[in-house]
Amino acid sequence: MKGVVIVGSGLIARFHANAVKASKRLELKGFCDPFSLESAKKAAAEFGVAAWGDFKSAFTSDGVGFVTVATASGGHDDAVFAAAEHGLSVLVEKPLSITTARIDALIAACRKAGVQLGCILQTRFSPLFEEARKKVASGELGKITYAGIRIPWWRDDEYYTKSSWHGTWKIDGGGALMNQSIHMVDWLVALMPEVEDVKAFAATLAHPMETEDTVSAAIRFEDGALGGVYAATSSFPGRSKMLEVTGTKGTYVVDDTDGSSRPDQFEYEGHLRSFEAFADSLDG
Repeated sequence: MKGVVIVGSGLIARFHANAVKASKRLELKGFCDPFSLESAKKAAAEFGVAAWGDFKSAFTSDGVGFVTVATASGGHDDAVFAAAEHGLSVLVEKPLSITTARIDALIAACRKAGVQLGCILQTRFSPLFEEARKKVASGELGKITYAGIRIPWWRDDEYYTKSSWHGTWKIDGGGALMNQSIHMVDWLVALMPEVEDVKAFAATLAHPMETEDTVSAAIRFEDGALGGVYAATSSFPGRSKMLEVTGTKGTYVVDDTDGSSRPDQFEYEGHLRSFEAFADSLDG
């Protein structure tokens, strides 16, 4: 059994906790929340585990095998640096951090410490993605000529106005593209060659927020195929996310009706598989 400490104690931290508790290979040690010990205690009481208000106390506890980070996006860095300092591998909720420079610093710190660093992109483990990958890899679709994603989601104003970090540059690092649409962007990254060129527009059209709630982009991949991205939290009432890959012999479309405007309704199976895959990597 690998012991897991969760940094953070909000909604996503509870996804992490439920996933760890569902595993026969992992053991939830507790919650560490350097921003609010009271919040950590509340989450810990729900799951019958320990609570800490600082990294040192949490990361030096007996039986800790690795750390997961479930804080607001802009708060990931300190937890990763602290885990590396204590010789612990760390798995971070998407996005790894909010700028490429900060991501490079996290990678460098973990390499120097000799620990593993991972990012949770749990929809890579979904049957829908696995089937799409098989279709593309098999050559069944012929020469791929286009691959595009659509995420026409909705968030009401309170999602942004009642949050201290959603839709902010400093802590969220972006809006509809960085936060809600990152998983489908990840699918494009995984399925297609490197991107050669992007032309895009971003706008804030429907919400009182700093960052974008609507993005439209055109893409050219290195092999010449074209692509597109529509990412939004401005599309009422919110519809299913879509992937389309088309080629000279066929077209494959994913219409994921699980994609919704209710993040509290998502399943934790993908997180469970992510955590167990990370545990596998630590075992070689």
